[in-house]
Amino acid sequence: MVKYLLLSFFLLFAAAVKSENLDSLRNSIEKAVTAKNKIPALIVLSKYWTTTNSDSAIFYSTTLQQVALQAQHNEGYYWGSYNLVSVLYETDIRETALVQGQKAIAHFDKNADKAYKVNLLVLVAEKSRQFGHFEAAIKYFGEAAHCGDISDMENMESHIFSRMAAVFYEQNKYQLAEAYIDSSQRVLKPGRNERISISNLEIFGASQRQQGHYQKAIGCFQEALTKITDESYILIEANLYYNLSKTYLAINDFPNALSCAVKSNEAAGKAQSKIQLESAAECLAKAYAGTGNYKQAYDYLEIKGTLLWQRYAEAHDKLIAEKNAQYESKKKEAQITEQTYLIGLERRENNLLFAGIILVVLILGYVFFMHLKLKKVNRLLFLKNMEINRQSEELEFKNQKLHELSDFQEAMTGMVIHDLKNPLNTMINLEHIEKNPEKIKALVEKNGRAMLHMVMNVLDVYKYENTELKIREEVINITKIIEEANNNVRLLAMEKNLKILIVSKNSYTINADSDLLQRVFSNLLANAIKFSKSGENIEIILSEAESGWIKVEVTDKGDGIDPKILPVIFDKFSQAEKKKSGLAGSTGLGLTFCKMVIEAHGGTIGAVSEKGSGSSFWFTLPLFNKTENIDNQIYYHQFQDKTKKLQLSGSALLEIAPYLLKLRKMEVYSVSEIHTCLKTIPISEDIDVQLWKDEVYHAVNSMNSNYYHSLLIQ
Repeated sequence: MVKYLLLSFFLLFAAAVKSENLDSLRNSIEKAVTAKNKIPALIVLSKYWTTTNSDSAIFYSTTLQQVALQAQHNEGYYWGSYNLVSVLYETDIRETALVQGQKAIAHFDKNADKAYKVNLLVLVAEKSRQFGHFEAAIKYFGEAAHCGDISDMENMESHIFSRMAAVFYEQNKYQLAEAYIDSSQRVLKPGRNERISISNLEIFGASQRQQGHYQKAIGCFQEALTKITDESYILIEANLYYNLSKTYLAINDFPNALSCAVKSNEAAGKAQSKIQLESAAECLAKAYAGTGNYKQAYDYLEIKGTLLWQRYAEAHDKLIAEKNAQYESKKKEAQITEQTYLIGLERRENNLLFAGIILVVLILGYVFFMHLKLKKVNRLLFLKNMEINRQSEELEFKNQKLHELSDFQEAMTGMVIHDLKNPLNTMINLEHIEKNPEKIKALVEKNGRAMLHMVMNVLDVYKYENTELKIREEVINITKIIEEANNNVRLLAMEKNLKILIVSKNSYTINADSDLLQRVFSNLLANAIKFSKSGENIEIILSEAESGWIKVEVTDKGDGIDPKILPVIFDKFSQAEKKKSGLAGSTGLGLTFCKMVIEAHGGTIGAVSEKGSGSSFWFTLPLFNKTENIDNQIYYHQFQDKTKKLQLSGSALLEIAPYLLKLRKMEVYSVSEIHTCLKTIPISEDIDVQLWKDEVYHAVNSMNSNYYHSLLIQ
């Protein structure tokens, strides 16, 4: 708020600039290299002309708006809009003023500049009140009062309540007016802004007078007069004495009415306010008549009539000037229309002459063209034959590709069926294979995860092969992602008694999509487990590849990869070729998915393998941060489930209760249905609700059934 006050003082000073300084301001605008450098001078000129010349004010305020938008300078756009709306209202161009005001309010609503938006709302509301548009005034004052917490703006809330009281007073709704005055006084910070307090006392006094409570009204006006401290309140002082005089006249206390009317007349003379002088003259005439001094009463009635006539004459002159301006404008438009018509007529005559010449040239050209066309027919036929041959070759090539695609789809379908057959057979025959419920549950979870990973890899590879893979970045420690991935393959590792080691000298933080990277680790670890022998170790090695990059290696001690296959293991179409040669037993699309994810993050992926010596799959990622001086970390992954129940507040439980009923009907593998249900939960101010939603997402993405069900038992 301090910067707005300082800028206001600056503008008040700028409004008093001498005419010889205006040229220097205009020169500074012309010499400014950037749009931003023009704004300070434009603000000064816009404010200066607002009080002196409406046409210049409109020009400079509009220019200030355009330059500020170009420079994305919110403060400049605010002052351009504020001054433009003010001068348009004062020149009775009210519809345009309202449109400009609404446009500026919408601009600051998008930019979340609360102070600018509130000030513009109050300006439009106050102008609407002054011109009798009370419904609009109440609407805009109400919107300003509900722009959020405006307590940091200097007594703005108190000012809004005070102005709303004025609106209701002018509608003769005195009870509502007094209620808003009471609200204004309650939020008014003492000693900060006496003008608001004086305005409240004046409105309250006028309301009391209208209701016949004259002594209370007199007390309010007198109290308001005690708060006037300097000459800047001279117009307010004139109005307060006028109200006092009017109140004394109502109770036939003519001496006091005369005294107050004299003081109102003196103050209005100092302020040079013709309207206030007219009001004071009316009270003086009535007061002198009441005391029996009819000559003075008559004199002041003449003064009032003169002032009223002058005001009418000024309005009449202004109206005549506007009509003359409209006449001149229409006259110029008519002259332009006539000139345009004559120019068009001359143009048509020239066009006809030109068209005749063109027609002769075209006839000659057509004869020559037909001669050339006959010569080119043979050439065109030759080119057509060449094009037909080219298209034939292209169709043959596409036909070959279609056959290849058909072979690939046939092979891929067979591999998908093969991969699904074993886990499905296991799950169907569980009651004949195993009688232990815990082992049955573990087998179901293991086979279910295997099928889910395979289906998701197939779907994602086909989904994103022709579209850009969207990543949702977050800053996270890479070890946390590895832990989540390990949890996904824990049953596979436990079945073969494998240990997964994480080897790292530093702690690394990356900015990446944790869900997608978790699936990359899950695919690589699942491959390593598949080709490792029982009791062996699988290592995940983290190191800094080069400045700003982390290198991740997943190594196993399996049989290794055939050198013929190694160069194309990440290629989707290579899987069909491997199937034909008997070298592939599954879709292998998990590696294709890994390649898509790593490249979407800006990294690279590859594999190193020797037959009989194991394999090492590696990839690089941009490094966000690392922690140095940590001893070389080699530790075993502990396979643990997140099953600790999340404690929620009572209010959070009430918000999520309707959704718990729906989610309890879904199993953890119903990923899309659960995500759809979670997205329907509105954004809540209760942090517990958001935490619960995040944990449910986590449980579903990691297929942690126990933790998922624990979150639904609240």
